Amino acid sequence: MIADTLYHRLAKDLRRFEHILFPTVFKKFIDVPGRVVYDGNKFLIKIRKRGHTPVLLGVEKLQSPFHVPWLNGKTIEIVWTA
Repeated sequence: MIADTLYHRLAKDLRRFEHILFPTVFKKFIDVPGRVVYDGNKFLIKIRKRGHTPVLLGVEKLQSPFHVPWLNGKTIEIVWTA
């Protein structure tokens, strides 16, 4: 139930994908090649560009580093790689 709610909230921010079901959200936007680097202060998420990357680039919340309270306020930054 929690995962379904989180997928639904993410889909609301994805232009043209606001009403898709969670399996599609997972397949197109979550299950992507990438790497997580943690330097002790922040998490750097390196994600390879794919066909649906422009949709994610259109999400304003993902364009700048953000703090996550349940990670002791650590910062997460997303970097798009070729």
